[in-house]
Amino acid sequence: MLWWILLCFTAAAATALLSPCVLTLGRWQLLRPRIALTAWFGAFFLGLLFILAGLVGSVLGAIGASEAVSTRESVLLTVAGWLGLGIFGAIIALVSVSVEPLVELNKLRTVALVPIASSRKRHGRLTLVRFHSTEPIAFALPGRRPEIFLSSAVEQLLTPAQIQAVIAHEYAHLRQHHGWALRIAHINTMCLAGRWPGRAFQPAITLLVELAADDAAARQAGAAHLANALTILGEASGDQGMRLRASRLTERRWPRVSQRRLPEVIQHIA
Repeated sequence: MLWWILLCFTAAAATALLSPCVLTLGRWQLLRPRIALTAWFGAFFLGLLFILAGLVGSVLGAIGASEAVSTRESVLLTVAGWLGLGIFGAIIALVSVSVEPLVELNKLRTVALVPIASSRKRHGRLTLVRFHSTEPIAFALPGRRPEIFLSSAVEQLLTPAQIQAVIAHEYAHLRQHHGWALRIAHINTMCLAGRWPGRAFQPAITLLVELAADDAAARQAGAAHLANALTILGEASGDQGMRLRASRLTERRWPRVSQRRLPEVIQHIA
């Protein structure tokens, strides 16, 4: 029993340390960003399962220790049980502490944009919020009633087809739950503070969620429209990353796009 518990905790630690390394080495993730994100999600939750398995095993082992088990092993099982509870409690506390500032930041961002919103167009649970700004800004805000924000500068710079591609990109963030990916990445990064994978991990996840949303929007609204939109917005904002993402889209082959491939919600609000 004791060896099983130690194996579970060791596997959990190894998963937490090695999965970021896999996502920060090489360039394969750039071609298959959604697969990379799915693999990392799987590794993260597998690590949690290892912790839970070790915790349950240590508690049951300490409770069910019989006379056949030596006093030393009984003490080790008890210590492992308390240690597991401490680790699990620390993870819960870390999640609470790290998620709360992100939620508050989203609330502050929304409150700041409400006074300058020019229109709010709702379709189903999703709302498109247009607001006045000289900066080209577009982002998605998850929640019970998700919203996509689009500045007037974006609409002045882009054609209707390009705007539709941008909205498809933001809608992909909502549909693929990228907000949770960034939150969990933040937690994983805090666990790896001071180590090389931790420093490279957060930027890697941020890039992967953008590429995954690019791929989804390219399939639905057309890679050419999205690439042109990214190029224009990149030049207007000075964001070199947008230009690189546009180059990536133009270098790949994409299936022919039909208007029927667009989600109905985007066809209505774009």
